[in-house]
Amino acid sequence: MIIRVVDIGSNSVKASQYRVEKGKQQLISKNKLDYSLGNLVFAKGSIPDAGADRIAKFIHGLPRPRSGKPEFTFVLATSAVRSASNRAAFTHRLEALIGLDVRVLSGAEESYLIHMGILSQAAVKPGEIVKTIDIGGGSAEVSWSRGAKYLAGKSYELGAIRVAQRFVDGKPFTRAVLARIHEHALKTFRAQAPMEVPAAHRAIGSSGNLRALGHVMGKMRGQTLSRLLPGVTPGALEDLAELAVGRTPREVGALVGLQSQQRIHILMPAAMILLAGMRHFGIPRLTVTEAGLREGAAYFWSRHGHLTLPVSA
Repeated sequence: MIIRVVDIGSNSVKASQYRVEKGKQQLISKNKLDYSLGNLVFAKGSIPDAGADRIAKFIHGLPRPRSGKPEFTFVLATSAVRSASNRAAFTHRLEALIGLDVRVLSGAEESYLIHMGILSQAAVKPGEIVKTIDIGGGSAEVSWSRGAKYLAGKSYELGAIRVAQRFVDGKPFTRAVLARIHEHALKTFRAQAPMEVPAAHRAIGSSGNLRALGHVMGKMRGQTLSRLLPGVTPGALEDLAELAVGRTPREVGALVGLQSQQRIHILMPAAMILLAGMRHFGIPRLTVTEAGLREGAAYFWSRHGHLTLPVSA
């Protein structure tokens, strides 16, 4: 069976096609629309009608996999849509345009799917405690499990776009600005952390922001980017922060070789959020993976045949 999962995120809209059978999923193809709902929602509070129109055009234009037409398509929306004042109007308009249901995930559901998507590609050992962290444009998700059994997780309103709009204005970074972002993230984690956090055997990060940071860490060490990126440490993030002081977001992007204009402006906020998360949740090092929410949805569907998730809203 072939399914398609569309992820309407705060930074972009992504679609992946999977072959699912016998409790496993195999990626067939993926497509991306560089369209940031987060820039609209976190600045103005709502999504214009043109937003639904553009996303609908992307979905209608998705190529048909050579191996066959998807039998099911799941359209999942995350933090930006969750936060939009006109979320109901947006989803109703998009549903009418594409003829599919649009499911706005709760923070708990998003956290769960990201974690399970990462685990589905991680070869977890019996009894192994794995922590995961994902920093998107609108929110950050931190979760953990033991032996691939989900224990706890939470979504925090600490996305890189959301934080950048609050603290960064395009001017050169100062130590004070970076420190304010870090302290804001740390206070948010402290105030909203779910339960006592166990020590972990392994920590894995996901999201485009963390992949970009992993790429930067690799370049800083003279290593090349690979599918499973080199480890990220608090010390390396501190080094990056020191490198950013006195430079604008564009100058930092040029220095570390980032091409995406959107990513350039949110790289350092993402780095400071990640640094706070690693410190608060006791993560001395993490690797970065390509897997995330879409893999989690495909993985859960492949095992259960539905997307009724075992987490509360």
